[in-house]
Order: sequence, then structure tokens, then C-alpha cells
Amino acid sequence: MRSTIYTLFCGLFFISALNAQIGCPGCATKLPTLATDTVYIGKLPDGEAGKAYNQDVSFRMPKSTTPVAAIDGVTPPGLPISKIEILGVEGLPEGLKWQPNKTTFDTGAGETDGCVKICGIPTETDSFVLKVRIKASIFIIQQETSFPMRLYIAPKKKITDGFTMTGYEGCDELLVNFTNNVPSNGQPGYSYQWNFGDSTTFSGENPPPHPYRKPGKYPVRYRALVDTVGPVLESITLLNVDCTDLFNGPDIYCIIKNPAGTKVFDSSPAATNAVFPLKIAVNLPVGLGNYTIIVADDDAGIKGSDDDCGSMPFNTLSGDTLTAGGLKLILKIRRPIDTVISMDTVTVFPPAEKPTIIDPMGLNACIGVDSVTLIASYPTGITWWSRGKAIPGAVTNRYRPLSSGYYRALHTNAFGCATFSDSVKVGINPVPLNPVYQNDKNILKIQNPPGLPPAFVYQWFLGNNPIAGATGTSYCARQSGNIGVTVKNTATGCSSFYATSVQLDPNGVNCTIGTDDLAIQSLLIFPNPATEVIQVRWNGPTSGEGQARLWDVAGRLLSTHTVYSGTDLMTIPLYGLSAGIYLVEIQTSDFRGMGRVVIRND
Repeated sequence: MRSTIYTLFCGLFFISALNAQIGCPGCATKLPTLATDTVYIGKLPDGEAGKAYNQDVSFRMPKSTTPVAAIDGVTPPGLPISKIEILGVEGLPEGLKWQPNKTTFDTGAGETDGCVKICGIPTETDSFVLKVRIKASIFIIQQETSFPMRLYIAPKKKITDGFTMTGYEGCDELLVNFTNNVPSNGQPGYSYQWNFGDSTTFSGENPPPHPYRKPGKYPVRYRALVDTVGPVLESITLLNVDCTDLFNGPDIYCIIKNPAGTKVFDSSPAATNAVFPLKIAVNLPVGLGNYTIIVADDDAGIKGSDDDCGSMPFNTLSGDTLTAGGLKLILKIRRPIDTVISMDTVTVFPPAEKPTIIDPMGLNACIGVDSVTLIASYPTGITWWSRGKAIPGAVTNRYRPLSSGYYRALHTNAFGCATFSDSVKVGINPVPLNPVYQNDKNILKIQNPPGLPPAFVYQWFLGNNPIAGATGTSYCARQSGNIGVTVKNTATGCSSFYATSVQLDPNGVNCTIGTDDLAIQSLLIFPNPATEVIQVRWNGPTSGEGQARLWDVAGRLLSTHTVYSGTDLMTIPLYGLSAGIYLVEIQTSDFRGMGRVVIRND
């Protein structure tokens, strides 16, 4: 069965987790009209950091490979899918929880529709790649696969009357985007002033993204001036008019004509029996040129028509009080300018200090024998990471790795800012299998176990003491007792030990007069006796590296030296040794030599 079948299926199940994250129950399955056997999945909306997210996503999974074949043109159609299981998802942003209506779908029995609810408050901003894992069953074949999906969480936004900030709060350095909420849309009469709180300003409509590179709080101040109307004649206050009424005050009304002589304002109906001062509301935009105010008395007076109470010209530069004959009035002309003032704060939190890793027991250990302990230099706010992921549950400043690899500590401060330590390489090494031996008539022979490391050495012990020269795969026991043997991986230093009680067989090999099963050559040692150093020569160059050991007559190992491949001569220092007889041993993969040296103190 082609793996492409399962890759397409897994797009249906992008909301899950490695372990259930109960906390968003109650999703509702809402699907459009669909074919019974089809592939469908709803869209996953974008979110915003720091803002509550609560979304239901519905899906329908296929009952057979037929709709999949229609999509990719490769998968063979007509194969029934009996079951699809949601195994997990990795990469959901921090702060979000999920809960599907179920995790196992018996598609063979018609279970094809499902939903999931995602809720919480995301605290991370990024485009997240969610790695989804599912298992599909077709006949008796089961196959796991993964599928990437993207979920975008936008930066935080703050909206004021004048502007909107995006990415206004964070760690180390910020690049904040500003959106002008009072746009000019290309009209004249708009002006802007921005103050970003860090001694920088901007006087345009749309500022570029602004960087903040130091921790602190930065008050952002904004002012927009909107002057799109021009001068407006708000009111006329009549102080005196050039007309009278025989019995009561005049019935006053005003007319205003523009520079072309067209009437643009009429205060009718008249103010009956007017008492002065008389204020008349106008609210008339005034352009360039001279306008004319005409004041009249609304009645058929002695002149046989409305009485003329005076007139006068004016323009946008006219003073407050004007007089023309008996007409005296006050014009209130203003230029209305809307002002929008807003302020908000950008906060740059201080970065977390970079932690260091202390390894008091070293960075290498042998499984089951010793351990590595990593200690971060900060007591709190520590999580441990390996292979690019946080280690579940590793949230104290001490961590004991269980496998080899690179490890680092993430230090998060009280503001949520985080900094990684440098990585350290940890080696958790296996120990060789126990070198079990068999006793064949006083000859102790190791049965080489499988899985031995490429480079290793043996050492035989009588009780707790190493036996001089006993480093081969067999040992001829010279006395009864507890005899043990170690095998040591020379690359990692890990070793294992096997011991058992040995009782000499009187009818077996007499090891006190013979040798072990490996032929031993005699070494040429000079000078002999010696005082400070000796030269050791053997018969022919070695074919590989080995070791030279110096023992005392009590069987104690005093020093070890490397024998290099292709050599037949080496120097061994004797400094600090007391006068007496010592044993020199040369051991390689194909050669073993023994010799004695007398040390004297002249």
C-alpha cells in the first residue's frame, strides 16, 4: 500500500496531542452538505497572542481510498478503510489546549464525522508548523505517518483612538508596527505628529516599523489635526439695526449672499418684536471673496414692503464687530480643527541572563554504574532541552540525562524572557557484557560474549588485587580463592566484572610451573639493574597498539604506558620507585612479552 494514502488522510486530524489536553470540551460538528465518502476539513482561523482563542473545527474522513485517489491520482481506489486513529500532534503554541470529540474512528462502521475545540490564550507569536501523527488501517495493514499543518498566531495589538500598535510588548528588542486610525484617504487638511518615547519623532501619516533596542517603558504620543472644513460663520449677533417699528420691536431676519450674489443663508422665519442684542445661529462655511449680510424687518411697513435694516460686506478676515451706518453687529467666524490625541506604552522587558551548565560528575557515565548530573547556574526558571525540544517534566535546575546527546538549559525570567545556555555533549555509555569464564582443570577461559566493543582489555583479579600480567582471555589459576576478571571498553572507560570462587583441581594443570595458554616472549631490558629509566625491546614490531605495564612482586599495578603500532622498542620511567625486583609486561593483540628488572638506588 502506498504511503501517500496515509499522508493525505492525516490532513484530517491536525488537532491532537501526545497526551490528552482536556480543557476545551463541547465542540460542535457543523458540516456543509457533503458526499458520504469524501475528504473534508474546515479551516483553522488565525489567532492573536494574548487574546482568548476558542474555535471549533469540523471534519469528515473518507470511508475508502476512492476520494483520495481522486485527489492524488496515484492511490488505487476502492480499498476500504476500517479505522483511523489520532496518535498525536506536536508544536501547538504555548497557552492553547484542545479536546476532540473522539480519537478513534471506526470508519468501517460509518464513523466519519468529527470535530475538535481549541481554546486558551496563546502566549507565543509565530507561524507554527503542527506535526500530526495518525494511524490508518486498511485490511490488515497499519501504517503511521505525520502531516504538517500551519497555525498563525499574530502579535498582540493595542488599539487607541488615534493608532493601533502591533508587537508592543516583548523581550530584548522589539520592532513595533503602528497603524494610523485617523487616515487622510488622500484628502488635504490632515497633519500628524508621532513621539515614540525614545527621543525619536515622526511627522508623517504612516510611520515605518519602529525598533526599540533597550529594556524599558516607552510612552508613545500621537496627535492628529484634521482641518478639512475651512472657516465657518457660526453666528451673527445684532447689536443695532437701521430700522424701527411703529408699535413694537422690528421682526428681524437676515440674508447672506456669496461673492457671486447667490443667497446662501436665510434666517427666516423672522424674530418677532426683536430685542437687541439678538443672536442668530448661522454655521455657514465661508470661502474666499466678499459676502454680504442683509438685515430686514419682516412686515409691510410704511415703505410698503419689508423694511431695510442695513447691510454690509464681510469676508474671512473681517473683525469681530462691524458697523455700517445704523447697523452694528458681531460676526463669530472660526476655523474648526478636530484634534485627536492618543497615548499608549511600549514595554521592552529585560532579557534573561544566559545560564551556564555545571557538571560536577563529568559529562560521561556508564549505564547502571554511575551517572551524569547537569546543574544550571540559576535556581529557578529552568527547563531542559534536547534535540530541539523541551524535555517533559525537566523543570528544575538539576537534570540527570538518561541517554547520550546534546543538552542545554533555557532560563526564563519573571517577564517571560528566555535565553539558552551553550549545549553540552553528554555520553551515557553501555557497559560490556560480563566476561563469564569457565574452569577447565585450573585454566579459566573467558567465553567472549557478543557485543564487545571494538577496543577492550581484560584484567584478572585475585580478590581485590589485579594479577600481574594476567590480561588475556584465559588465566591459569595458581591458588584457590575468589578470582575475577574485568573487561573494559578503552574508548568509554566503562567496564563490567565477573568473579566466582575457584578451588584448584589437584589433577588439573599445575600453573605454578607452567604458563598461560598464550605464548609469552622474553623481553630484553637494559640497563638491568636500573635506577631511573629502562629501555625495553622485543622481537619484531607490533601490528597494532597495546599497553606496557609495570608491576611489583606483590602483583600491584604501578604504571601503564601506550605501545604504538610498528614499534619494537620503548622507554619506561622508574622515578620514585624503591629498590627491588619488578615485572615488565608488553601486551598487544598479537603479542605478549614478560621480563624482570632490578631497581637499585645508588
